Amino acid sequence: MRGMTKQKRGKNSVLDISFCEEKRRRINEFADAYHAVMDLQTQQLRAAIDHDTDFSRFDDLIHMAKQKKDEAKYAVIAHISEHRCW
Repeated sequence: MRGMTKQKRGKNSVLDISFCEEKRRRINEFADAYHAVMDLQTQQLRAAIDHDTDFSRFDDLIHMAKQKKDEAKYAVIAHISEHRCW
């Protein structure tokens, strides 16, 4: 399997270490996108708390960030489904 390694331990036992660099990269992209959404929501909340009457200016940015997060999430799901690299 692509991206997988096997390591032998002892004479008769085989320890399968599942490691997929692509999965890790996609999960990191998902985490980054998730944090971007959270950061924008935090900024919007801070603006509302600070009585900024234009705090809705974050709505479009949050919407776009959520789309990017969802794309990253579904890329992780598709990769795991295709490569079975849990």
